Amino acid sequence: MPRPRYVLIALGGLVVLALAALAASAALGRPAKTVTTTTVVNGSKPEVWETLADFAAYKDWNPVITRMEGEPVDGSPLELELVLPGHDPESLDGKVLIARPKRKIFWETRLLLPGLRDYEYEFFLELLDEDRVLVTQQFRIEGPLAVFADADAAREALELQGEALAERLGQP
Repeated sequence: MPRPRYVLIALGGLVVLALAALAASAALGRPAKTVTTTTVVNGSKPEVWETLADFAAYKDWNPVITRMEGEPVDGSPLELELVLPGHDPESLDGKVLIARPKRKIFWETRLLLPGLRDYEYEFFLELLDEDRVLVTQQFRIEGPLAVFADADAAREALELQGEALAERLGQP
């Protein structure tokens, strides 16, 4: 029968090993899954930006991010609820890393520890003409738990958001 001291040493070794694996994963940026979609929406770039930057209104139109609290400025803390198709809602805390008015917003959320399972979300706007904007969305899941991520649900979520944005801006 193992003595308690040996069990504790073994558990301590496993914890150290797990933390080293997390640190290596965070430093190397692997494993990861990335999904990118594009949507052309009718509206001016300021109109599209205003809709995407109004986080408090996401609950009124966004089927994927059903709650978003925070400001579209660098360093702003975020609280959001994410509902990927076929999955339970997930409450997340995050941070806006980059906000460039009328151009892009990039934020990140983390599960428990940095590098375990990080979500990175970015959208950026490209003017096609006076009344049409190309909205590119990218969702990246990074860390050891990324291998369990449902990339198909992430793609469907981005497509649903693009459709909902177009509808919000008055498109059929």
